[in-house]
Amino acid sequence: MAVVVVLGGLLFAYYANYALDRTTAADRARTERKAGSAADREQPAFVATRTARDIEQDPPENFVVLLDRKLTEREQADLTAASARGGGLDVWRFLKPLGGRLVECASPSIFPNEGLEGGNGPTGAWSQSFSLNLNSDRSAGLTVNSMKAVKDSCRPSKAVAVVDLPPAGSEGRQGLIWDLSGDTDIRPKGPYVLDDGEDQGKPFFRRNVIELGNGQSNMAMLIQPRVSDLTCTWHIDASCTDTSGTHTQRIPSKGAFTTEAVPARPLQYFGNVIGLGWECLGEVVRENCPAAEDLERLPPGWLVEQART
Repeated sequence: MAVVVVLGGLLFAYYANYALDRTTAADRARTERKAGSAADREQPAFVATRTARDIEQDPPENFVVLLDRKLTEREQADLTAASARGGGLDVWRFLKPLGGRLVECASPSIFPNEGLEGGNGPTGAWSQSFSLNLNSDRSAGLTVNSMKAVKDSCRPSKAVAVVDLPPAGSEGRQGLIWDLSGDTDIRPKGPYVLDDGEDQGKPFFRRNVIELGNGQSNMAMLIQPRVSDLTCTWHIDASCTDTSGTHTQRIPSKGAFTTEAVPARPLQYFGNVIGLGWECLGEVVRENCPAAEDLERLPPGWLVEQART
């Protein structure tokens, strides 16, 4: 009899717990979903990673190299020797360990009718492009529907030496362009479409959005910020929408991007012109630059303009 009573009690407890589990399962599932959604929203909407352009594998068509100090007599001789060996990339390999920084010459042909400032030479448009990768681990999807560039500060270029290389071939690239020309109080324009095709030069977010999260692939973009006569530090304010509303996230989350301009009248200017060799201005060794005296009688920027026409 006692055994029967014990078994009956166990069966009763089992079925009671089973019934309780059935009646509370829906509530528990809702609670777990809410907790998961809350944890999902606690992490950043996305992570932005900046990658420098691989100059060796993907050199820009036109570029100059800036240095914050003058080249010595020996370095000037080594510079011309490096160019004679292998052209632009050899010059870059020589100047990089000396503190050289590469700046691209932004092509004016990319910017039709959108108010972007084009032009060549020291008073033209300059860029330092990079790759920007956006990735989200959120289980729920989100949409980036606006990205605005914000200039934090702008100042004259501090470079004292400029080494200008002749144009080389370069393939078209997919990406975004911002025009950061002018001082800090001038609002940046863009982003515009960099890709070849019908939408080139048109506002990117007029027809496009960026979908992230929910298993979406990473979004990788080439970013080409343009400046003219001033070096600017800047960041991006990205507006994104998810199930809880619209939010703004800063890119980069800490610090800022920097895009350098080229000084119009550096202390040293070295221009490698196709068919002419090295033509130099400023505090340079004349033996390495036989046409320096002729160039000093020309208008500022003439050499660079002629080299790229």
